Amino acid sequence: MDADRLPPHLRRVVEAAESLDEQLLVVLFVQKAEPAPILAEMLGPDRSDLVTALGRLSKAGLVSHHRPEGEPIHWFATREGRTQGERLHRSIAARVLAEPAPENAPGEPDEAVEPGGHERVKARRRVPIDQNEKTGFSWD
Repeated sequence: MDADRLPPHLRRVVEAAESLDEQLLVVLFVQKAEPAPILAEMLGPDRSDLVTALGRLSKAGLVSHHRPEGEPIHWFATREGRTQGERLHRSIAARVLAEPAPENAPGEPDEAVEPGGHERVKARRRVPIDQNEKTGFSWD
């Protein structure tokens, strides 16, 4: 699986999926539409395995494709596929988050953010203004 193509949190969810079909549904739910060669780079299976899985999902009505002029075929999740992909994404993400995070390999940057490293954001509040104005309120 190409680490540069998927964000770290999505990579963990995709790697935790049980089958190539589930991986495809999760990726196509999050990424919307992707060409088949890019899907193969992201997920890493043989092209024949990927095409077979896309065919199964297409026959089930979970994915479909279109071919922009002069470009490779782009695959996307149908309405049912997005629903099932979202369900899979949520359940796998909940399971992955419940597990302890894997240790970073040497040379990988630490992705953890320090607590308290955020600046306080000023809250907006409504304040009364001149009643001659149209709405009578303004944002501070």
